[in-house]
Amino acid sequence: MRPVECSRIVITALLASLIGILLTGCERDSLDRQMAELCAKDGGIKVHETVTLPPEMFDQNGDPFPGWRSRPESQRLGDDYRLVEETRYLKQGDPLKGEGRLTRYQSRVVRMSDGKVLGEGIMYGRSGGDFIVVDHFSSKACGESRGVIRSVFHKGSV
Repeated sequence: MRPVECSRIVITALLASLIGILLTGCERDSLDRQMAELCAKDGGIKVHETVTLPPEMFDQNGDPFPGWRSRPESQRLGDDYRLVEETRYLKQGDPLKGEGRLTRYQSRVVRMSDGKVLGEGIMYGRSGGDFIVVDHFSSKACGESRGVIRSVFHKGSV
């Protein structure tokens, strides 16, 4: 192989590597922009109606329905209310392969007697979409869904 051909191959390989490095994170940035737009549109907690419960329905931290996380899903909030959680993938990808994933998480508190949604929380999350090193990828989230129970249920007086 002549030196000129060898130089062209090396230069081509270097340029291809440089372009690859420059494009790394483009999907991540695009998904982050999408996520921010979605969060601005409907992310966060929205309370449609509050419910006052007796003080004994709260734990020492002020959380209603003590131990609700350890109960079966259908009984987490007793017989009168349900916590309905939904996860939807807006873009599926494998972050461990450098692919991006965009996910929407929604939690709703529903009154069983009339099916009314008392409050809902919406959160978005992005995983991957960037260059990964040793099975490590970045992630980001916005909005709020976990505090919806505390936002709907309030402690009454003794």
